[in-house]
Amino acid sequence: MKKRILLMASLLISFFSFSNIFSQDWVLEKTIKFSGADSNSTNPYLITLDQNNRLYVISSTVTSATAHNAIFYLNYGDSVMQKLIDFTLNGDCDTMSGNIGALRGIATLGPDVYVMFTQPYPKYAPNTVSGLYLYHNADTNNLEHFVAMVDFGGGTGGYGSYNHGFAITEDSIGFTGISFGTTFRLYNYSSDTTITSVRGTYIPPYPGAPWDVNNEVEPGGPEVGGIGLVRDIALVPGTNYNDSLQSIFYTSRNSNEGVTNGGIARWTGGYYIRPLSYTPVRILQDDYFLDFTSSIPYGIFVDETYEYLWVAGTDTNRRWVKAFEFDGIYADEIWELPSQLSADNPDPTGAPLGMPTDVAVTSNGRFAYVSDAGSRAIYQFRNTTVGIDGEEILPTSYSLEQNYPNPFNPSTKISFSLPEASEVKLVISNILGQEVATLVNDSMNAGKHTVKFDASNLSSGIYIYTLITPGGNLSNKMILMK
Repeated sequence: MKKRILLMASLLISFFSFSNIFSQDWVLEKTIKFSGADSNSTNPYLITLDQNNRLYVISSTVTSATAHNAIFYLNYGDSVMQKLIDFTLNGDCDTMSGNIGALRGIATLGPDVYVMFTQPYPKYAPNTVSGLYLYHNADTNNLEHFVAMVDFGGGTGGYGSYNHGFAITEDSIGFTGISFGTTFRLYNYSSDTTITSVRGTYIPPYPGAPWDVNNEVEPGGPEVGGIGLVRDIALVPGTNYNDSLQSIFYTSRNSNEGVTNGGIARWTGGYYIRPLSYTPVRILQDDYFLDFTSSIPYGIFVDETYEYLWVAGTDTNRRWVKAFEFDGIYADEIWELPSQLSADNPDPTGAPLGMPTDVAVTSNGRFAYVSDAGSRAIYQFRNTTVGIDGEEILPTSYSLEQNYPNPFNPSTKISFSLPEASEVKLVISNILGQEVATLVNDSMNAGKHTVKFDASNLSSGIYIYTLITPGGNLSNKMILMK
């Protein structure tokens, strides 16, 4: 740790301007409320965006017993949340005949909406069980439901636990946190029976495993009293989760009472046929931003544009939403959405975030949405590197930014800007001038571009990256430290 801090301190001057640029890239654009009676009965919880950047929000009794369990949505340009369905009003929250005890996760795949929930406890007492509703094309009349199998004698129904948070891969594999074992669980919502026997059932930790064998425990250890649990889960867009070399996912977990064991975990090494192979590490942060309290849910999201991990700092010691880049197991803050009540960086022009619960960023990186249970509102933020009309503000000259992070191990991102469509070449050389990698060699549109460089096959040292364009050559140094 000391070595890392000294290195970062030595580069502080060169990074200061770069960090300031990032901190000023977002502005609060709109406050979105819930209409009529919904404004008093709604408790915004977890959120997600679909393929068309339609925002979905669940209201839940998880943090407010008086809230309705309901789903809302927002199309771009709308100023009021629209209601998709209210389970409290339609009777599905009945404690003995209904299915919805509390909504605990939401995700989309294409136009379809998946909602994870716990079932009413009295209905299945003394068991704790969950289920999932799948709305095809977001149509409440086109429902496929996967509810608890209470016979735990040997099947793989797998809803025999309280599930928390939900995310789904492009090939219909669902990831969720579970209270049983303080870990995660996978579900197969495809029709591929080579993954698991029945559509909608959980995927055992290894082929042939009995129902009561679990995956690795989250790094904070077992929960105590049902408090310190995995609360949300985030997948990396575009990842093949059947490839153990690249299938990374993240979980957020709050702390048990009286201790600090909550935070962010990164899970690697597994794949959806053998989830037991996933092993977690705790993500560390020098300012302790990610040392969570017992508040819930600390919603998380990985954006598609930069692959930054966004975190909603739910508790009163935070009241912020930040984006982080990783240097090994260390997290470095990249962005913070402007928040009036942020504990470490209050911004009077920001949103009055009293209890930010979750965050989602559009696929083009232009807008970010935050659900806030404190003000019962949704806040829309805009990235100021793009225009109000959604069109990118074009740069006026060729430029090459300092890579970030730097030093890095093993990957970093390099950003550059083009004032016009150009033939571009981006190459990496060692200090002897020998070219070791070509990252870009193509015609590219005007605008800002970001390229990821993976140096897993290179040794530690100083490298030079060069942008070659019709405007000339631009070069910067970077440090690979393994």
